[in-house]
Amino acid sequence: MPMKKLKIRSLFLKTITIIFIVNLFVSCHKKEITVRDILSKSLEAHGGLELWQQVDTLSFTKKTILYNREGLKEKEIIQHQSFYGGDFINGEITSIGADKSKLSIMGGLYSKSIGDSLVVLTDEDVKLINKSFKSAYYVISQPFNLSESDAHLSYKKDTILNGEKTFVVDVLYKEDQNSNTPDQWTYFFNAKTFLIVAAKVFHSPTVSFIENIKFNIETPFVFNAERESVFLNKDGSKDYLRASYFYSNYKVVLKN
Repeated sequence: MPMKKLKIRSLFLKTITIIFIVNLFVSCHKKEITVRDILSKSLEAHGGLELWQQVDTLSFTKKTILYNREGLKEKEIIQHQSFYGGDFINGEITSIGADKSKLSIMGGLYSKSIGDSLVVLTDEDVKLINKSFKSAYYVISQPFNLSESDAHLSYKKDTILNGEKTFVVDVLYKEDQNSNTPDQWTYFFNAKTFLIVAAKVFHSPTVSFIENIKFNIETPFVFNAERESVFLNKDGSKDYLRASYFYSNYKVVLKN
């Protein structure tokens, strides 16, 4: 082989080797994102944990539309939900409709009324009211609740959702007295905005995928404005649209 070709080949191999070493060095020293990074950036994207901890009153209107497997409307529920006291252990959930029911927890006292009539509560009623408030607050308080709970979070993988990269984080909660099995949640964080764009939850025996379609930015926080919940098959494919949720009339009062 002529000397000139040998030199060219040698130079080519050296260049390839240098490029490989540089890429290897960069990849080894590139900081991989952690679940703590994802949560921290998401807290900031949704309004900031410090400001959230200053909230004294949070209220909003929620409309839920349930569908059957054939896609027909099964039920429509409109509620006005209010949470008080910063730690949100007090609040009211008022149904706006024919029954005009109202659930309330104030200072550790539970109450339920239908129209103008106060309902005498059983122990089971108290458990159901407590569970209703926990569920309602859990949904509206994300991602802030993730930083305040004792849940175990793990960064699972990256995936593509609606054409955009998302970080997938698994959340496992311990079994409590109001649940026969521990809740298993998976949250999807947009890799650019770090907003929560979807969630998957296992409530035995069903698995639901809830997508955040629109956001509300009328307050200092980024809340959900529209969501859709789809039942999933055992293989993870979509079965049918189970519910649509619409949120409006957000009001936030900060502590003095």
